[in-house]
Amino acid sequence: MDFPDDLRFAEESLKQAEKEFLSGNDGIAEALLVKLSSGPFTSDTKIAQEKIQNLDESRYVKWSRWVKKYEFSASFWKDEGYPSIDTTTHQASNPDWYSKRTGTTTFVKDLMIHRKILAPTVNGELKSPPTPLGKPSNRWLLDFVALSSLRLSLKNHWEKLVRDIVMKRPQTSLVLVAKRLGLEIPEVLDIARKIRNLDDRVIEYDVSDSSKNLTYICRKPDSSLNPLVDITL
Repeated sequence: MDFPDDLRFAEESLKQAEKEFLSGNDGIAEALLVKLSSGPFTSDTKIAQEKIQNLDESRYVKWSRWVKKYEFSASFWKDEGYPSIDTTTHQASNPDWYSKRTGTTTFVKDLMIHRKILAPTVNGELKSPPTPLGKPSNRWLLDFVALSSLRLSLKNHWEKLVRDIVMKRPQTSLVLVAKRLGLEIPEVLDIARKIRNLDDRVIEYDVSDSSKNLTYICRKPDSSLNPLVDITL
């Protein structure tokens, strides 16, 4: 199976796991990690496992010892697979190409409705110590962190596929890249803008030369690159 097909298979598996997560089931990440661990995503599943084991609940649940109110701190997520969500408006903060493509903004909105938040302490009492790493009182966070980690890994894989193709040669048609990877042209454009080097150019439309439309111009190409998936010129 082609690697882009592997990515799509993993994404479908993740999507199903997210549906189960929203239905209230716990422990779904374990089965998903086992399912993906024997293929091309072995290292990604190991990273997710490590994040589960080192989960710091305070990153995700804001609380006060003086006011018994606990809030899922979605606005503080950084470098994770799901978009940040404003906890008041429930609107995504600058959703990127991947969250738009996979619908993870909707998943996070539903998460904030379907999951209850408990005090992040060892016994739920205000004066108790916070939960230790990897043992949150909100046990659903274990699944959430694993799913988020896998989403980030898959997004990074897509972006690396595009990066390796366009960095290999002086000029690359983004139409060919989109066709080879099975992505939409706007998605490839967004990725190209994100991963481009400062001296490079991403041309969406050239009024003087239409042949340069939807082209990536690489100023310092690396011909030694061997993309996992490449276009045919």
